Amino acid sequence: MSTPHKDQDPMLRIEDLTISYHRVPAIHHLGLSLNAGHCVGLFGPNGAGKSTLLKAVAGLLPAETGRILIEGKELSKAAPLIAYLPQRESVDWDFPVTVQGLVEMGRYHHVGLLGTFTKRDEEAVRQSLELFNLLPLAKRQIKELSGGQQQRAFLARAWAQEADLYLLDEPFAGLDRTSTESLATALQTLKQRGKLLLVSHHALAEAEAIFDTAILLNGELIAYGPTTDTLSSIHLECAYGTAVYSGEHHHHAKQ
Repeated sequence: MSTPHKDQDPMLRIEDLTISYHRVPAIHHLGLSLNAGHCVGLFGPNGAGKSTLLKAVAGLLPAETGRILIEGKELSKAAPLIAYLPQRESVDWDFPVTVQGLVEMGRYHHVGLLGTFTKRDEEAVRQSLELFNLLPLAKRQIKELSGGQQQRAFLARAWAQEADLYLLDEPFAGLDRTSTESLATALQTLKQRGKLLLVSHHALAEAEAIFDTAILLNGELIAYGPTTDTLSSIHLECAYGTAVYSGEHHHHAKQ
């Protein structure tokens, strides 16, 4: 992983982070730094703390120990920089909003709930819809979209928000191959434009095709760095045990 210049803060710095539920730690003393311009896969078995970590970085869970910095700022001052996309089942897809209306919500940080949209706001919404190939769907209700289109609509909202850090919790779950490829392309577009994406994912076989960097968790940090190195057989055995070897992943640990 590249190291930022001394005068440049990493996009995301996590220091000695512990998150507990009812005094039972879900994440233990986690520390890592991630720079802008990366698509980072977050891997680990069920209950490893993936969703917990995303919620903590989004500011939705309090830290028991440690701290989280976004571009050198405390979380309380960094909210406009963060876009969080929860698991699809936690979203009310029946909420009566069009694709364009959803994307317009991304501008509320800039105009306020009762503010008036300026030409700049309208152009930001249009560019977001265009970037994610949603202009033809702008007037559709979000519940009418496919799963992949819904995910792209939330990415477009985050782009309109001018977020720098994208937190996605299992965005590929339940998508067919076409939708998966379309969403992966959208993530690469964001990466190329200098955003940092932290994405929980369960399919090890797809890891290298989607993510240039990986984090492997099981309550504590097992490894992080380039995807191939992080998801080596020795690291996977630490995280999952031997049951993970079902032909999904064939990389061997370096001797």
